[in-house]
Amino acid sequence: MFILDEAHTIQNGERGAKLELLLAILRRERPNAKYMLLSPFIKNADTIITEWLGGGNSIKVDWKPSEKLMLGINTHITPKRTKNEIHLEVLPSPYESIKPIGKTIIENAYEIESTGDKDKILEFSIKHFSENEKTLLVLCYGKGTANTRAKFIYDKVNHYDANDDVKLVKKFIEDEVGRQTTLSKVIEKGIVTHHSGMSDETKLLVEHLIRDKQIKFVCATTTIAEGVNFPVSTVFFDDYRKGRDNKLDVNDFWNIAGRAGRTLVDNYGKIILPFNSPTNISSARDLINNSANELTSVLAQLFENADIIQQKLNEPNGLNELFEKYSNSLSPLIQYFVHLLTVGENEYYVSEIEDLFKDSLEYYLLDTEAKKEKFISICKSIYLYIQSKYQNQGGALSFADKTGFSAPSVLRVMAAATQNPDIKDLSSWSKEQLFNNQNPDNLAEKIKVIATLRETNLGIETSSTPFNPELYAKIIIDWVKGQKLGNISDLHPAYNSQGKDENEAERRMTDFVKKMNDIRFKASWGLSALEGIVRGNEDIKDSHIPSLVYFGVDNEKALAFRMIGAPRALSFSLQNILDKSLNEYSYKSLRSRVNSLTNSDWDGLKPSNSSLNGMEWKRISEILIK
Repeated sequence: MFILDEAHTIQNGERGAKLELLLAILRRERPNAKYMLLSPFIKNADTIITEWLGGGNSIKVDWKPSEKLMLGINTHITPKRTKNEIHLEVLPSPYESIKPIGKTIIENAYEIESTGDKDKILEFSIKHFSENEKTLLVLCYGKGTANTRAKFIYDKVNHYDANDDVKLVKKFIEDEVGRQTTLSKVIEKGIVTHHSGMSDETKLLVEHLIRDKQIKFVCATTTIAEGVNFPVSTVFFDDYRKGRDNKLDVNDFWNIAGRAGRTLVDNYGKIILPFNSPTNISSARDLINNSANELTSVLAQLFENADIIQQKLNEPNGLNELFEKYSNSLSPLIQYFVHLLTVGENEYYVSEIEDLFKDSLEYYLLDTEAKKEKFISICKSIYLYIQSKYQNQGGALSFADKTGFSAPSVLRVMAAATQNPDIKDLSSWSKEQLFNNQNPDNLAEKIKVIATLRETNLGIETSSTPFNPELYAKIIIDWVKGQKLGNISDLHPAYNSQGKDENEAERRMTDFVKKMNDIRFKASWGLSALEGIVRGNEDIKDSHIPSLVYFGVDNEKALAFRMIGAPRALSFSLQNILDKSLNEYSYKSLRSRVNSLTNSDWDGLKPSNSSLNGMEWKRISEILIK
């Protein structure tokens, strides 16, 4: 039996295409397998998915942790308070036990200070729906809005008794960044943010406080829908947008709305929809009236654009153009073809490719034989193109399979690896050479190469701050040397907050943390690929360069503690407690070693540039090291 969590992601971009290809392979290789799909919503799943995965008997379990109360709310407050009303409507929803109630007018029992229409609704909601030991989630558009909404709530909340953990997390955030942030300020009143402009450690500490019932308000972006699991009782939709220009779709909406209501705690999860404008009312009703998107395949992109794809495959730079335009479907598909050509050593033939794609969801959903033949034909054309163009390119497909980069990107890296002496020199790949802050040029040469690759996009900056590989090298070196985030951000002209007002400094700091998260992920991936190509078939299992960059430390002992959850700043101190070779420790024994430390030991382990004392670091470690 195969169990698939978040099965609805089969419709989502590259992730969906990879999941569909995986299931197609399983159908082909394990025709008698059984499947358990876990999802809050897949429209017509009990018919389409069942038949696609082989038919036969199926069981649909429609379990929900709690009922959902959908509330459309507006205020009617005149300037002189001659009227102070709440207009409330219980909306119909897929939760059958809740019966809709038309617009009801009630007297507002709260003093509302706000002037904006939506601000009034939010102020009423935080005053009326907040409860002790329960969390209200405000879904915001972007990390900047999340910070703004957190400050708005901070100004409206008068009393909150912060416990020791809340005070400690506040202190940790300011220690990590090197200055006060919106989050470290608002957390004093039981308010937190959750978005991409926060470090991993801060997110984990915030999530701990929420699970521990210490947080009353969370101002978050759609990042909370990405595998984050913490309980909330009420969700307030401050916006129906996500990303740069996209609207929330039905699946996004229900994925977030479905978090309202804790199992065995809340009779009803409350979902608050501001009815402050015709546009918001229309958006809310449209999302509610559809319980899920119609089930589609990401690979449909190939069928719908088959003629264009076929034409581009005959052009010199056609594949790169196709990657730009159809990356969601093409990237996973070509990656899979590269894998077949690498491991199969010509044992996979076009007929087998045809059989595989007959097991895909897209093939099943197409309603005529002509459409199905066209879909199979374009898949075969792509496979044959990859085979003919790259199979004899000096191991390019093998490296593409190992690294996850496209074949064109691998060829570009291979050329740099053979032509640039600063890259092909194996001695330049030692951590001492790469992370030498007196000579960042070595790392900068490597950053130049990986920044040009489609997969990393590291070289994309704004016109006002053109890409500078030397600057990125200095940022990475300071990162692995344990510098505070605020100090590192000041290296970059777009994020330097010296002399800026409070709001601009906060925006720059938040943007930089997101950028740093992006840099460490993409640089570690790119350096791993580049080092592997430089070393060829040499075993590089003992190279930890990518992990050092990702986790932000400069040696293997500190890295081992990062791997068990220790904060970056503390890992440099914890390495000193090891009295044997690192190879003699398991992750379990490292955890035991940390747990055995005395209070006196912790006092001696306090990082030299930290404002936290030894016992505070001990408590942070108890939360993070699992």
